[in-house]
Amino acid sequence: MFLLGTLVLGSAAHAQDAGTPDTGTPDAGQAEFQAPAPASAPAQPAFVETEVTQCGAKQVGTGEGMLRPLGHGFYLDGHRVRRGCTLLLQRPLKNRPPVPFAPDSFRPLGCGFFRYATSIYWSQSLGGDDHVKEPNGQLADVLTRLDLADAESFEVDRECRPRDVRFFYLNHTSRPELPAFVAVPRGDGQGYEELGCGFVRYEGRVFFGTRLVEGAHVPSFTSVLGRLPYVECGSAMYGRDRAKVWWQHLMVRGAKAKTFRVPKDENPELRIACDGRRSFQQASVDKKPNPLCRPARKVTVKKRK
Repeated sequence: MFLLGTLVLGSAAHAQDAGTPDTGTPDAGQAEFQAPAPASAPAQPAFVETEVTQCGAKQVGTGEGMLRPLGHGFYLDGHRVRRGCTLLLQRPLKNRPPVPFAPDSFRPLGCGFFRYATSIYWSQSLGGDDHVKEPNGQLADVLTRLDLADAESFEVDRECRPRDVRFFYLNHTSRPELPAFVAVPRGDGQGYEELGCGFVRYEGRVFFGTRLVEGAHVPSFTSVLGRLPYVECGSAMYGRDRAKVWWQHLMVRGAKAKTFRVPKDENPELRIACDGRRSFQQASVDKKPNPLCRPARKVTVKKRK
């Protein structure tokens, strides 16, 4: 059931594979393409590749101690990679300090995307907790891997529209209430199942947008609101398996899957969720429970004698 694909692309995308021109050669191996976006696809946010001539006392060049250009606005600073003057870090292990990207495995692709070993990253931070400070006080960005992307076939066109051999990736980073990137199958979507509210099941794993939902029991995973398109879920992008609850890709600690719910009345943008008397907003529990989560009072009617 392709709620997202139907909503965003319609049937034309499957008929023409997004309108890729017929050049007489297979398009899967093309490094560059000019296919127009599907008519109903949202426009991609403009991306500017920041070129610099120096960062602090360091000049850009090929001499010793200089910032060496890597292309597309990236620079090598010793054994670290920067976007413009901003240091880029990755978090390879959960709950561990972020570390620099190794330059030997770093391959810029354009539009801020880069291939790193067998993974794809975008050079912009995608959340509120992915900045750290360098010793000099300057902010460094901790980047998030696009877990669903196929690194070997991933590419972007001149309009900064990303895709790989399996999916188109719609960019919603300008709207933080939506998944940052959403995958839409290019063919029949074999093995791809939309679960609602931005969650998908693919090849034995669950993803929110393109990010892996870690620790999920895949067979029992569902969206709390059911199979609604992600644009209709407001802030209630909750998923659950047989025991646990997630908001987007983040586990909601203390929430029980069986009793977790999202009230629909008097709940603008579906901002409040409940588990018993406790109330949640996104992945956090409210210190003071919201009145929406109070049980309804029972009205007793006295019988006349």
